[in-house]
Amino acid sequence: MTRATYVLDLKQPVNNADLKTSSIILLPAILLQYLWDGLELCQTFLGEVLMDRILKRIQITFSRRGFFGIMVLGVYHFALRGTGWAGAEYKRVKEFLIRSIEGAQHVDLRTWRLKIEGLVEKPLALRFEEIQALPRKTQTKNFICVEGWGLDDQKWEGVHLREIFSKVKISPKARFVSFYATGGQYHDSLSIQEALEPETMLVYRVNGKDLLPENGFPLRLVIPRMYAYKSVKWVERIVFTEKQDVGYWEKAGYSLDGSIPGL
Repeated sequence: MTRATYVLDLKQPVNNADLKTSSIILLPAILLQYLWDGLELCQTFLGEVLMDRILKRIQITFSRRGFFGIMVLGVYHFALRGTGWAGAEYKRVKEFLIRSIEGAQHVDLRTWRLKIEGLVEKPLALRFEEIQALPRKTQTKNFICVEGWGLDDQKWEGVHLREIFSKVKISPKARFVSFYATGGQYHDSLSIQEALEPETMLVYRVNGKDLLPENGFPLRLVIPRMYAYKSVKWVERIVFTEKQDVGYWEKAGYSLDGSIPGL
């Protein structure tokens, strides 16, 4: 299915200036992005050929009245429902639907390092085997995407972030921590308090198998009570900061909090 053929490509980053000056225009754009995500999900179940036939009959046009209506819906969405629409209810799927702004990243473990830096006394770099040697944490939790799909009872294996954090001396000025993916574009952040919650972890296995490259190998952040866009894949850099970093999708209007209603 070719996106440009049928709908506008709304999955482009928006800079801070655009957000400040054009926030009211962003509301319908985000709504249309959810429409596109829904169409992608339909394609998963209906098949590409059938979806292409359906989409060829769709034309997206705006009258003045229609544009105003979408703006009203956008205001309702932000004021009463927050960024995430999925809530605790979601479409159960059998496998992860892969989402990435840069494509799957492939790393060489011989040279790969997890770098811990920012407001710490001495930056540190850990090899993958050093991370695997830390006390292992296992938990079974649901995984929910803001698009409205999810997987039940995923068995995650990895390490709690306190095991990583204990390896450095963190400055008292640090209040937040950012996670950067291999490739350099994707990143997100948590408060240190959120990072140390019992269910927040860095994982390297899921359902008894090593993470696949497209699912974040070697390390993926997992926060079960937050939408999946907060769960940064291919984590290779952790940075402690005084102010919170605004993540890739949050610059385009997603909630900085990322919490799933009802969880």
